[in-house]
Amino acid sequence: MRWLLVVLFVVVTFPFLCLVLLLNPRKQDNLYLACKVYRAINWIFGVRVEVGGFDAIAPDRSYIYVANHQSNHDAFVVAQALRPGTVIVGKQSLRWLPLAGQLYWLTGSLFIDRSNPRASITSLRRIATRVADSKTSLWIFPEGTRNTGQGVLPFKTGAFRIAKEMGIGIIPVTISPAVRRIRHNALGCTDVSIVAHRPIEADLVASMDAKQLASYTREVVNNGLPIV
Repeated sequence: MRWLLVVLFVVVTFPFLCLVLLLNPRKQDNLYLACKVYRAINWIFGVRVEVGGFDAIAPDRSYIYVANHQSNHDAFVVAQALRPGTVIVGKQSLRWLPLAGQLYWLTGSLFIDRSNPRASITSLRRIATRVADSKTSLWIFPEGTRNTGQGVLPFKTGAFRIAKEMGIGIIPVTISPAVRRIRHNALGCTDVSIVAHRPIEADLVASMDAKQLASYTREVVNNGLPIV
């Protein structure tokens, strides 16, 4: 029944949302608008998301948000917390997913080819230029893949190289491992948390190399576990 409600909800809302996104003059807010619509999927699946720390982040500054990644449902958890003027950086293969790929494109989200490290860095540099020009923030899952085990996988350094080149800070974000307990085909509710930690400001970003920064940020995210 829940899956049926989700399918009906997407079928009804998707055409209207696409039209709104195409006509929206503030393209950097398209992802925020989409998140406001599709966070309703949490309610349908009985997922109660507690959001912490995001209200303390300066609204007029660009950051790179980096978070752990454990489940496809992470996207809907992020939808509860994502701030205006933020776009997601995802892997190239997402571009070709039915509906989701088109929505990614319409929301201004960005794609990188993680199968080729050199091409990935080139893509991130182009992204950095675009973000700097539009004062947009980025959301990246630096593990590079979903982690279904314990703790947090090592972070790839691309996002941290770009933070250093752009001269902006990083927001470590911890998503609760409870997302792995969500049962989309069963009744009942699941409590999940997403927490933004204190920003790693630009001066501290500049003081470390990319590998050190990736390791330091991963430790902050990992130390946020376990949370509900």
